[in-house]
Amino acid sequence: MKKFLSTMISAAVLVGAAGTSTIVSAADEVNVVMFGMPYTKGLAALADDFEAQTGIKANIDVIGQDVFENRITLSFTGKSGDIDVVHTPVIQVQRWVSANWLKPITAEVDAMAVKSDIMEGPMDAYKIKGEQWAVPYMAATGLMTYRKDILEEAGVEVPQTWEDMLAVAAKIHNDDTAAIAMRAVPGQGFNMFIFPMVMRAYGGKFFEDYTAGDLTPAINSPETLEALNVYMKLLNEYGPQGAGNFNFAEVQAAAQNGQIAFAVEGTGIAASLVDPEKSQFADKTGITLPPGGPAGRSPAIAVHGLGIPASAKNPELSAKFIEWAVSSETMTKIALAQPFSNFTTQSVAKNADVIAKYSKIHPDFLAVQAEALNLAIGHYRPLLPEWPALGQAIGENINAALNGLMSPEDALEAAEQEMKDILGQ
Repeated sequence: MKKFLSTMISAAVLVGAAGTSTIVSAADEVNVVMFGMPYTKGLAALADDFEAQTGIKANIDVIGQDVFENRITLSFTGKSGDIDVVHTPVIQVQRWVSANWLKPITAEVDAMAVKSDIMEGPMDAYKIKGEQWAVPYMAATGLMTYRKDILEEAGVEVPQTWEDMLAVAAKIHNDDTAAIAMRAVPGQGFNMFIFPMVMRAYGGKFFEDYTAGDLTPAINSPETLEALNVYMKLLNEYGPQGAGNFNFAEVQAAAQNGQIAFAVEGTGIAASLVDPEKSQFADKTGITLPPGGPAGRSPAIAVHGLGIPASAKNPELSAKFIEWAVSSETMTKIALAQPFSNFTTQSVAKNADVIAKYSKIHPDFLAVQAEALNLAIGHYRPLLPEWPALGQAIGENINAALNGLMSPEDALEAAEQEMKDILGQ
């Protein structure tokens, strides 16, 4: 098997009476840091495959999202070079590029045979000023799961709007099974993955006119206030105990344990809830689009990829790892082993085993996911260098209102002022 060897490989040449042989020391290693989700867990499980194919050892470190930011910031700012490939959420990439934390990889990506097999939209999400900064491995969207048996017993239909959800929740909520759970803990990847679905459905927005470049904060509006009141009522009156501090893991556990009727979540979590191998209530669980509102329906979208830190010591090896990680072979293995359907390598969607798996999980799953992605807008969460700080600030105020620490009116006023402060307005 051909091995990709860099100049860093050391070789010991041993000469004996019978002839000459070369022993190669496996000095090449790639250090990869990612946070936990189905794809990253699946990739870590395949590290030996990469070494077998390339001769390069992959040290894949999958950590909690709450500690990921500190871990990579220390590495980036210290220019330690201890990370060769980094999990790169699209909502972070502009900030990282502005801080000179990432290496542009346009030439490396152009040389990848897999490039033409990757969805154009997610790939373009990583283009800034003509340069490619990461390669996408997933494009997740917001979906909703529901307990068919509970709705049938109550004689109610699947809610199409958030107002419908309030009415249905009032009829089905009880001490044994709460109506709904959603992410509530503050953070741009936590409640700010979920809340904008409600906000945008009511016509709320982050800025006066983002697409036209008017970044005047506009979150303190009647539309966003209405959305926040709906979000608060659903979780405070119809959510399980402690719902005000739920993250995706708690939402998933509550649904898998039969403690809730509705879960509004990302693709990976939703897939696990309708998978008979993952949830004892899968056969009673349906899947559909998240609710809409007066301004329509706006499913969440999140694109994740792999980038190369500017301080990486051997970018050539990093690029080889990324190409392997997004290849059809690797993606197919992960899609079959994990609840991972939001792959961006297009040929995987044509794989008969992948089609069979997700049809078996739920016959409507892939179709609903495709419909949600078609409805989603690319700037669901603004693609700005300041977004991580903005999302954290907004999320903290939303969570404070949810948990009764401040009124929703005060929360939105404070959120808008913090947005202005962060943007220097």
